[in-house]
Amino acid sequence: MTAALGLSSEGGEFVEIVKKMFLQGKPANQENIFHMKRELGDIMWYWVTACMALKLDPVEVILENQNKLEARYGKQFTVDQSEIREEGDL
Repeated sequence: MTAALGLSSEGGEFVEIVKKMFLQGKPANQENIFHMKRELGDIMWYWVTACMALKLDPVEVILENQNKLEARYGKQFTVDQSEIREEGDL
């Protein structure tokens, strides 16, 4: 529960910085990039916490995700492939 809530809140903080830069004209300066770096660190911490709570090896989670994306998109992402999914493709 803690990891899920933490991922959501820290992800929201990261998105808030991106929103300010892309929609409100804030600069992509070192200060904002450093702030994003810190939020990404928080996201990673909660992500690893979630893996530990579920007794999952983080490396295996990453590899499973790579396999899923390669099966879905091949070697390169395309918008067309992202919009056409096979049944059961999560």
